[in-house]
Amino acid sequence: MSLKHAILGFLSFTPAPMSGYDLKKAFDHSVRHFWPANQSQIYRTLAALTDEGLVAVDVVEREERLDMKLYQITDNGRAELHRWLSTPLPPQDYREPLLIQVFFGHNLTDTELLAVLQHEAQAIEERLALYAQIYTTSLAMFNQEHGFDPRTLFLRLLTLEFGMISNQAGLDWLRSGIARLQAGDYTPAELHTLLGGNQEDNE
Repeated sequence: MSLKHAILGFLSFTPAPMSGYDLKKAFDHSVRHFWPANQSQIYRTLAALTDEGLVAVDVVEREERLDMKLYQITDNGRAELHRWLSTPLPPQDYREPLLIQVFFGHNLTDTELLAVLQHEAQAIEERLALYAQIYTTSLAMFNQEHGFDPRTLFLRLLTLEFGMISNQAGLDWLRSGIARLQAGDYTPAELHTLLGGNQEDNE
């Protein structure tokens, strides 16, 4: 996903213009769990979107503070957002540094490798706790805002479901690997176990 389309998405939510600071808060309060962005990235992308005519900027002069720039999505911006949202994404390269550590983990002792895996497991446990908190908070906000569109909430929470399910799968994998290392059991898992029996079902 490109940052520019995420910004266009946020600007499309409301007719009210947003500052770069507003957009940073929007990222932090909604999609940070799968697409974080820092302030400098947001401002650079806003400048590029302005040059492309996908957003319009209004400069608000302030006497004792720096002028504030407020951004709104243009018709061209909405068309570009719709084009991107409706276009299937090309295959993405998957990179996971932890798997490189595991792949070459024979260079470590079991104790050293266990420390790496246990640290990652703890990080995932903390991430899952954060996702659960965001999920609960989102539901509470929806219950308070009677005019909020249920379909919009469903799609937002669907992204959290992905994060929670995929992280739980990663945590289960780590716990299994940790237990087998601790037991000195280096036997590979059975393929049908990894595939949940789907291979046999398809044969």
